[in-house]
This record gives sequence, structure tokens and C-alpha cells, in this order.
Amino acid sequence: MFVLSNILLIVSMWQVFQWSFDRGFVSYATERDRDFLEQMANRTANLYVYYDDWYFLAQESRLEDRWQKQKLENLRDLIPPPSTPNLDLIYPSQYYRQRFLLYDQKKAPIIGHVPYTKAETHPVVVEGKTVGYVGLRSMRDLVQDRTLSFVRQQGEAFLLISAFMLIIAAVLTWPLAQWLSKPISTLRAAAKRLSAGQFDTRIQIRGTDELADLGRDFNHLASTLDHMRDARRKWVADTAHELRTPVAILRGEIEAMQDGIIKVSPDSLASLQHETIHIARLIDDLNQLSMHDMGSLSYQMEDSDLEHLLEQAVNSMLLQLDEANINVKLNNECKSPIMVCGDTDRLHQLFTNLMNNSLKYTNAPGEIKITLKKQNKKAVVLLEDTPPGVSDEDLTKIFDQFFRVENSRNRATGGRGLGLAICTSIIEGHQGSIEAYHAPTGGLGIRVELPLTN
Repeated sequence: MFVLSNILLIVSMWQVFQWSFDRGFVSYATERDRDFLEQMANRTANLYVYYDDWYFLAQESRLEDRWQKQKLENLRDLIPPPSTPNLDLIYPSQYYRQRFLLYDQKKAPIIGHVPYTKAETHPVVVEGKTVGYVGLRSMRDLVQDRTLSFVRQQGEAFLLISAFMLIIAAVLTWPLAQWLSKPISTLRAAAKRLSAGQFDTRIQIRGTDELADLGRDFNHLASTLDHMRDARRKWVADTAHELRTPVAILRGEIEAMQDGIIKVSPDSLASLQHETIHIARLIDDLNQLSMHDMGSLSYQMEDSDLEHLLEQAVNSMLLQLDEANINVKLNNECKSPIMVCGDTDRLHQLFTNLMNNSLKYTNAPGEIKITLKKQNKKAVVLLEDTPPGVSDEDLTKIFDQFFRVENSRNRATGGRGLGLAICTSIIEGHQGSIEAYHAPTGGLGIRVELPLTN
């Protein structure tokens, strides 16, 4: 491809060179002729004033023609040229002798046999009256053959030089092309391994050019895919574990009832119902997360008072918080209503999930402080609880699915590990942001930002 493109380029340059040289040379000669024609017309006018006729010029021209024929017929004889003093006065140089043309008032040829329309001419004016025309034969007609021969020779030389340079360029660029194509071939082979599921594939990076940048992007992609595969495996394992536990409890209690070890009673049925509700909630949570990932989770957006939504969420959690000996304080730093555009049901779920997380991981007696304010044209909700807190390492993972601060799956200390992940999905659906930090109260702090409508 490289050689073909260079050949096409050389041929195109050759054609342009021929066209440019021929046109430029003839144009230059024509412009030069026009300047001399004016001088020749002035000199011819002076002679016409003296002789008052064109006969003297026609006679000298016939003598020249006869001499030329005799010279060609007797090549070995030295025949002196005829005396043509008047014509010699007209020509600016001997170069123009064979090209000189003369026409009468009616543009009929006197010297030369070229029609008036095909010659470059200039009027001969005597006392304001045109008495004839001087002209020159076309430069193209005289030099075309020689010019084409010269251009052809130059073109052949140009082609030979270009071919030689092309060979040199091919010899020099072939190793370079191999060197450049090697990382591309390596990247291609790595991409095939990656597409086959070998996400641990990496390529060695050398240099700082565009290919090196592409290699770094490939390694980043492979690392991301590898991480996503591990996350998917962990998610499947965690989901299977979360479902296995209540199913195992249900199976054990049902088998115990069948064997008569446990009697069928309101208490035993209530235990079965509790595990069934737990499974149903887990399935609902997983369904919400999957719908959010697919973009099919719908939101009914409307303008709402954020303080009113927080009050409703707090009131719905009061009974559970009182039983756990955890106090709640809601503080609005703004005097005017804080309006946001959102789905009231989803926002209610967001705030109850956050408070439910504090309920599970806050020691009694404890406190949850909720602060509402405006900052940078956004509504900000700060939810801070009391100890225990969260380590720096866990602080970046608490929004991951199935993550609990404790490594244990004990439900006495934690829930399903999906509450904060669902909060993240709801916030993303409202074009907001959520982050965790160490609360000044010694526990966990959650910062929620939502766009304002006013």
C-alpha cells in the first residue's frame, strides 16, 4: 500500500510537471513577444513613412526565402545571405527573423503565410491611421516539438530519480514498518485472547507515543473486565448465599414439622412467614438493582418539599428507632422550602434505607442527626450517627452490593447488604450524588446532594 501510494504520487507529480512547464514556458514567451511587437510596430511605422509602401519589405522577405531554399539545395556551397537592411532594423534580434509576419490594412498576409487570426499581432499606426499589422508566428508551433522532447527527457530523468528514491525509501522504511507493526500485532493477539475470556491478558508498554497510550488503554480495559468478572462472580456467590440461608431455615423447619419434631403452631408458622418475607424482600431488592442497571427502573418525577419528605421518612421509622433506643434529630438550616424534582416513593425509600442502616449499626443508646441545607445551588442532606464508626478501607466499599462492615453474615449485626447499593441507584436516577465520611459524632456520615428546582 505504501509503495502503491508513492507510485501514484510520483506519476501525478510528473503529469503536473509536464503541464506546468509547457504552459509556463509558452506563457512567458508570449508575454515577451507582446513587448517586442510594440517595438517592431514602431520601427515598421518609421520605415513606412519613409517608403510610403510595403513593397520594400516584401522584396527583402522574398530575397530571404530564396536564399533559404538555395542554401538547403546546396548544402556544400557557401552562399552569402542577401542584404536586407530594412528587415534588420525591424527585428529586435535574429531570433525573431523566422517568426516575423506582416499584414496590410485588410489583414491580408504580406510576409508569411499564417492567417491573421492565428498570429500574435500589433497594429502599425501612421498619423493616427492603421496602415498594417506586424505579427509573430506562435511560439507553441515553433518550439512544441523541441519543448515536448525536452520535457519528455526531463520527465524520464524525474521518473528514474523518483524510482531510485522510492527504492531507497522502501529499504529504509521496511524495518521501520516492521517495528511499528509489531506492537499492533501484539495488541491484536492480546485482543483475541481478551475476547476469548482471558481477562488477565496484559501487554508490555514501551515508550510514550500513541501506540503506548493505546496499550495502556487496552490494559485498563482488560483490568476493568477482569474486575467486572470477579465482581459478577462475587455477586452470584453472595446472592446464592443470601438466598440459601432463609431457604435452608424454611426447609429445616418444614422438615421438622413433617417429622413431628416441631408442632404446627402460630409461632412456628410466624417463623416460616418471617423467612418468606425476608426472601421476598431480598428478591425485590435484587430486582430493583437489576432494573436500574438495565435502565428500565421508572421514576415518577414531580416537585416536592424535601423537608416534608424527610419528616415522613423519620415518622415511619420512629417506632423501630424508639425500640432500639436511638434518638433522631431533624434540623433544617433554611427558612424557605427546599424544592426538588424527584420520585417521592423512591426518595422516601432512600431516606428510610439510610436510617435503617444507622439503626442496624449504631450502638444503643445512640443518635441520628439529619441536617438539611442548600449549598452551591443544590439541596444537601447530611445524616450522621453515633459510634461505632467505619474504617477508612470500609468507607469506600459500603455502597457495594452485599457489603457489610462486619465480615460475618449474622443478621443480628447487619441486614442483606443491599440497602446502600439501592440508595446509590436512586441517587443516580435523580442526577444527584452520595458519599460517606467520618461523622464528627464518631459514627458514619452520609452526604446526599440533589438538584434544586428553584
